[in-house]
Amino acid sequence: MANRVIHILPEQVASQIAAGEVVERPASAVKELVENSLDAGASTISVAIERGGAGLIAIIDDGCGMSREDAIISIRRHATSKIRGAGDLVAIRTLGFRGEALASIASVSHLLIRSRRPDDEHGVGLAADGGDIAETCECAMAPGTRIEVRELFFNTPARLKFLKTLATEQGAIAEAIQRLALANHTVAFRLETDGRCVLDLPRAKSLLERVRQVFGPKIAAMMLALDRSRAGIRTHGLVATSQESFATARMVFTFVNGRAVRDRMLIRAVEQAYQTLIPRGRHPAAIVFVDLRHEDVDVNVHPMKTEVRFRNSGAVFEAVYHAVRDRLADQTNAAAGTEEVAAAPASAAQTAALSAAREVIVEQESTTVPALAPIRSDAPLRLVADNPPPARELQRPLGLGYDRAAMLNQAEPARAIPLYSRLKVIGQLFAGYIALEGEDGLLLVDQHAAHERVTFEKLRAELRDGGIRVQAMLTPETIELNPARAAQIQAALPELRAIGFDLEPFGPATLLLKGAPAVFGVDGAAPLLRDMLDAVADGEARQSTGVAFEEMLKRLACHGSVRVGRVLEDREIHSLLEELDRTEFKTNCPHGRPVHISFPRGQIERMFRR
Repeated sequence: MANRVIHILPEQVASQIAAGEVVERPASAVKELVENSLDAGASTISVAIERGGAGLIAIIDDGCGMSREDAIISIRRHATSKIRGAGDLVAIRTLGFRGEALASIASVSHLLIRSRRPDDEHGVGLAADGGDIAETCECAMAPGTRIEVRELFFNTPARLKFLKTLATEQGAIAEAIQRLALANHTVAFRLETDGRCVLDLPRAKSLLERVRQVFGPKIAAMMLALDRSRAGIRTHGLVATSQESFATARMVFTFVNGRAVRDRMLIRAVEQAYQTLIPRGRHPAAIVFVDLRHEDVDVNVHPMKTEVRFRNSGAVFEAVYHAVRDRLADQTNAAAGTEEVAAAPASAAQTAALSAAREVIVEQESTTVPALAPIRSDAPLRLVADNPPPARELQRPLGLGYDRAAMLNQAEPARAIPLYSRLKVIGQLFAGYIALEGEDGLLLVDQHAAHERVTFEKLRAELRDGGIRVQAMLTPETIELNPARAAQIQAALPELRAIGFDLEPFGPATLLLKGAPAVFGVDGAAPLLRDMLDAVADGEARQSTGVAFEEMLKRLACHGSVRVGRVLEDREIHSLLEELDRTEFKTNCPHGRPVHISFPRGQIERMFRR
């Protein structure tokens, strides 16, 4: 015994160590206690805090309550009503299950529990200091549970030193309540900080109503309903239109089987679905729920249960990405895009560069984009009257400028994405913006952004369906290269050929241009190629393959589209608007800039004081 150096930690020390993992800050304690209330079936939960939660955390619920025996054992480590054996860990269906929350909180605070079951005549009261029970008694109270946590970390002063400012800790608690409220819109939540009500959220009929309660009507108005199933994985919730974005990812909320999680893979799936729809560096707003078999997700990988591990993370990523991307494909119709879209078959004859390019074209975009008339800045716009309407053409109500189904299904009808070709064309402003009149106000359409999206989607459709069509030149044209960059450019010839340029080396610093993308025609092909060569010389084409092709297609669409400063004829304007209405993701150019800006009629009338 004298030589023994390994010993068992005292229970109190072990509990304080566990508290360091589970109770990182007051917000962690609030999250754990509110999750217990939800597991107890509460329909109303009130939270009151003082001094950012360090002075007081009080949680009151109307859940099932506890007996005296359960209350006493609840503050012991690994005490839980959620699981019975190891087999239950395979399919956890409750928010709490570890049995460490109350014990950890009790070990670093003065804890008071008052609880009563509906059938009991009296409630039970329990007081504990530093994890040790100081008193138990009967008490009079309504059914439910009230837990007070006072002087959190009073016996672990080192933890107090790591707490942030009062405002920061209050903000973290409010965010925790927000996430739980979004996941449980049928439950009423209330949060008070130092006697002041911060959140008062009555029970809501829908997630959209809860979003309106939490974030206000402006954000609720931009939301689109989402509900898709793929490979046994259901993705549902709300996503913002592509015309709205934020400086940070703070408005992206992800939930797995009703549990709020901070999963980077899920957030990445959502944000990638917005690629080419919002500007780079901006982030969307989304409340996305993922439901799958409990056996296919492990929630027992993080002490605070904020991270999960999927059995097949690739399938989950695909399900979320395609669900969001499909929903954003047609924002004119809230009910559109519910069908599963099959992946386009791959061509065995494709070159390695073309195969890599196809990886950029996501599976859900395999529906053929209708043939769109090319528009060049130096040539007239072509009419689309001879083109047959595509199978997926939007259903347009007679005499209306907005899709009726979208107006009925979205929370704010005025925010429906317009059918541009059904609006009255007023004219062209500053040789760059098309003015349209609708029932709800004035719209200005950026002609370059609009045609850039049309061209970009056409190029992607051709690339996906076998390769970008090439129009041969009657007389090949030589392109002189900067000798210092010639080797770099010639190394990128496979990528340039994949996007529609028929090129051959013609000496150490010369290329022979024999054909160009048919969507642009051969007139002006050489200047367009020179723009692309500048991008290659700057290193764009030597990035990771997916990023390279995405950026090259964006640049190609940009340089080949009608520019601001070009005066359009009436038939050209109508042609562009018709083609834009048949294009997916039409609300933004490939770089994320908006295609149109609206001025509501009410706003215009208020400006004139009507």
